[in-house]
Formats: sequence, structure tokens, C-alpha cells
Amino acid sequence: MRRASKSFLAAAALALAGCAHAPSERPKAPPAPAAFSQAGAAADAKWAEAFGDPALLGLIAQARRNSPDLAIARARRREAVAALTIADAGDQPAVSVGAGLESSAISLETGRIPLGFGIPRRTDVAAVGVKASWELDVWGREAAKTAAADADARAARFTAEQADLALVAEVARLWFAVRGAREQLGWLEAEFATRLREMEIVERTVAAGLVDSDPLSSARLAAAQAKVDEGLGRRRLAAAENALRALVGAPPGEVLPEAKGAVAMPPFGAGVPSELLLRRPDLAAAAARLDAAISREGAALADFYPSVTLNGQAGWQADPASRLGRGTTGFWSLTPSVDLPVFDAGRREAGLEAARARIDGSGAEWTKAVLGAFREVEDALADLRELARQEELTGRVLDAVRVRLANAEARRKAGLAHDAELSAARRDEAVAARTLSMVVWERRQAAVRLAAATGGGWSAR
Repeated sequence: MRRASKSFLAAAALALAGCAHAPSERPKAPPAPAAFSQAGAAADAKWAEAFGDPALLGLIAQARRNSPDLAIARARRREAVAALTIADAGDQPAVSVGAGLESSAISLETGRIPLGFGIPRRTDVAAVGVKASWELDVWGREAAKTAAADADARAARFTAEQADLALVAEVARLWFAVRGAREQLGWLEAEFATRLREMEIVERTVAAGLVDSDPLSSARLAAAQAKVDEGLGRRRLAAAENALRALVGAPPGEVLPEAKGAVAMPPFGAGVPSELLLRRPDLAAAAARLDAAISREGAALADFYPSVTLNGQAGWQADPASRLGRGTTGFWSLTPSVDLPVFDAGRREAGLEAARARIDGSGAEWTKAVLGAFREVEDALADLRELARQEELTGRVLDAVRVRLANAEARRKAGLAHDAELSAARRDEAVAARTLSMVVWERRQAAVRLAAATGGGWSAR
């Protein structure tokens, strides 16, 4: 009866310990909108090829070979996989093999050992054995640690894949920025040339006494401003090229590809909002980090329960110098033990609180990442809608300006127009063409942002 009472009390104590520390609930993801503001299929894994720019594909391959950020992400993934192997070994037995030699000697001068009994003065004992230790995972602590390490490894894999997606998107964006800056610099040079031509015309007119000097100061100011704008264009181009070189791992000053011709405008869409959580590696990584935090809470809860360990050893020992007998003797032992935590100055409670704080933090980071993903998609869609209207409008303006320029050239050949009219028409063409170029290349960059915001065709499978 007394033994049954003790067993009941022990079981009750374990049950109370479990009830006192119930596991936390998993944070819920924020609700997804019913639909994005613009329908259409999301970009697939070959979205970069849809622009039809071979130079871009070459730069992407170069960046993947040389990018330090990608190398860092891959190294951290390898580290996480190694940590998973270490954690997985936590609930397995630890086995070691050992060998030893013990030598001892006694003095016959003490008088305590009778003579003639054949007791050796020196004894050599050699032993070879195997030791094993196994902590039984009764409460699932080691299983929880393994689950946490597995979630960390998944998060590291998803983070490496997100780094690759971000790298490709940034290379594409910077390459389009470089191409746009090159075009716009050409038109800025043309605009400065026309402003300079207009200033020369005004100077000749003033020198001939046909007008006063007031228009000359305005013409000189316009030419100076055009030269400043040209300098700013050169600086923008240099900054974009230097950023692209650093991204692809090229040394400063290395010549970038020369690409000409139009670039296609892929009809990327946003897909379905509810599927966005499955298409972005950064969201998958945030969810995996939340899984790891939840698993670590399970390990912290298991620390409140007793640990059960089995220790054993077996082997052979020999005493070849003994006069009492020769040969080998086997030995073995098995020692089960139970370690019940009683007092640790609040260590386990603090560990559990830290685990639950990590759950709250990881859940908040996951929510933030999801909301940020929805915002990025909608921002890219808004940019694409507005830039499409601007491209159409600026295209019509450029067409009209070029009709005016053609008419001015025809009148000039017929002697019906003067140089100032022709120069003004060419200046308007440079301004309109530069404006259209800015819109065209910004629209391509917005398409890149949308492709990256929708996951770039990524899938956890």
C-alpha cells in the first residue's frame, strides 16, 4: 500500500508539472486580401529571360559566381545543416572504446605480508573495454531540439534561395538603370548641343544689332543649366555602373556590356494573394524560424521533467604477472539513473520565458514579413499602372515633337524657317525623348520589382 501511494504521488507530481506549463499557441498569419488590385499570372522561374536581353542573363550568371552575399547565405546554410546533424545525434547512445594499463608495487619490508605465500611485489593489470551512455528521450526534449534544428536548416535554405532571388532582381534593376542612364545621357548631350547652338544664334543676332542683350543672358543661362544637367547624367550613369560592378563581383573600371535595342515588357501579374505565402522564400524562412522557436519551447518544457540515463560498460582485463593465476577476466556493469531537478535558482523558468519570448518575436517578424510582401506587390502594381499611362503619353508627345521637327527641317530646306526654329525643335525632341526613356526604363524596373515581390517563380517543393 505504501509503495502504491508513493507511485501515485510521483505520477501526480509529474502531471502537475505538465499542467503548470502548457505549450503556447502558434501565432496566426494576418488575413490575406481577397484579390490584388490587378489580375494576372505571376512571373515564373524564367522571368529574367522574358525581357529578351542576353546581356542581362550574362550579368546574372556572373553575379551568381562572384556575389559575396550569396556565398555568405550558402555558408550559413551549410552551417545549419551541420547543426541539424549534431542535434539529431542528441538522442542516440554515445559509445566509446578505451584501453588502459595499471601497474602497482608493494614493499615486503613492511612486515605486514607473510613470507612464502607467493604474493607478487609488482602487479600489472591491462584492461580493454567499451563504455556506453544513453539518455532516454522520455519527455521529447531531444526530439524538440532536433525539430528546432531542422526548422533552422529549412530557414537557412529558404534564406539562401531568397538571397539568390534578391541578387537576380537587383542585377536586373541596376542593369536597366544603366541602360536608361546611357540613353538619357545621350539625349542630355543633344539638349546641351541645341542650347549651345541657340546661344550662338542669339550672340550673332545681338552682335548684328538686331536685338538688345537681354535674350543673350537667358540663352547663356539655359546653356549653362543644360551643361549641369549633362554632368548630373554622367554622375548617375557612373553610380549605376559602379553599383552593378560591385554586385556582379567585377573590379572598378571594368567595361560593362554594350547592349542596344528595345527590351520587351513582360506582362507580369500578381497572382492570388493566398498563394503568395507559398511563393516567397523569405516568408517561408520566417515561418520556419517560427517553427524553430516553437520547438525550442518544447525542449524548455521538457527540462522540468526528470532525465533518465543508462550507463554501461563491458570488457576484459588481464593480470599476466600474477602468480595466483593467468588469463583474462571479463567484466560488465549497467547503471540506470534518474535525475530529478529540484532547485536551479530559476534557470528553467527563465529558459522557458526566453523560449516564449522568441515565439512572440518570431511570430511578429512573420506577420511583418507577410504584410510587407502584400505591400510590395501592391506598390509594384501601382507603379506599373501609372508608368504604363506615362509611357503611352510621353510616346505620343515624342511623336508629335518629331512631326514638328520634320516640318521645321522641310521649311528650313525651302528657306521658309530660320536656324532658331530648327534648333528649338531639336531641343524639344531631346527633352521628349529623354523623358520617354526615363519612363520606359523605370517601367522595366517596376516589372522586376513585381517579379521579385511575387517570388520569381519560387516554390518550396
